[in-house]
Amino acid sequence: MMKRLLLVFGLIFQLSAQAEHPGPNPQSAPLNQQVPLMILQRSVDSLMQDKTEWLQGLLPYLRTEDREALLFRSLRYLQQNNYIPKQHLQSWLAELALERPRILEAAVIDGYEVIRPTYDYPALARSLILNQVSAERSQLYLSQLLRDEFQWPLIFRRNNPLLLGQQLDVIRAFSRLSSEQSAYIQQQMPQGLYFPDNHLRVSLAMGIGSDQALDAVLRLPMDQYSVSLLEWARENLTGERALRLLKTAAENPELLYFAYSAIARLGRSYPPAAQFILAQFRDSEHRELAAMVMIEMQSR
Repeated sequence: MMKRLLLVFGLIFQLSAQAEHPGPNPQSAPLNQQVPLMILQRSVDSLMQDKTEWLQGLLPYLRTEDREALLFRSLRYLQQNNYIPKQHLQSWLAELALERPRILEAAVIDGYEVIRPTYDYPALARSLILNQVSAERSQLYLSQLLRDEFQWPLIFRRNNPLLLGQQLDVIRAFSRLSSEQSAYIQQQMPQGLYFPDNHLRVSLAMGIGSDQALDAVLRLPMDQYSVSLLEWARENLTGERALRLLKTAAENPELLYFAYSAIARLGRSYPPAAQFILAQFRDSEHRELAAMVMIEMQSR
């Protein structure tokens, strides 16, 4: 009991000192900016071990703002690391999800001033509960994929309101497949499916890892996942393979700038990539673009 009281007094002292010298907005601050690191680490470690007793015993001794800040920082750490709560923690999270934070702040969203929680820990609690639901659904999808029983048209259709969330769970299932299994899954995918973006097809191509699979997704209309694939190739493939893939991407007019930019950055560690950009600058219809990415490289 005495040890806990000393810990509480230390926490209150540190938080009070921080209150006298406020830092940046808690929503965007580093994880331990508003909560002493020692307390935060102990809280997170306990929760990840499916133990809530230590934190529950500490919270009643704290001021409302300190309590909500500690809960927010602890749960945000778990959420940022995609933690899947176990049974005991899920029960406690369900209780937190029903609470209404008392510390509020004004914010401007879409031109309107709104009042919102400063530390929205109930939202984080709900999100962590959904992590468990998502993990179970992903496991179900994996089993169905491996048994050739996955119902693609039930998910990948235009009028599915749950499409984005279910697609993420399918992608999580993909991450547990071997390259051979991923290639087989791609062959079994029916035609006429609706994909809201390139996320799933890029993820599947990365899982397969073949040049043919990667080239195919780079011919699709561009989105953020296409650009992410270029960065993945630059950082993870050999210089020769990365340059070949980025040249293929440059054949897609929508990806031309992003491909040239990635090639220029690849040139830092792989000279043939730098030589390609230089050659484009000297004699190519894209010389202005090549000059632009060269200037961007020098300014970084």
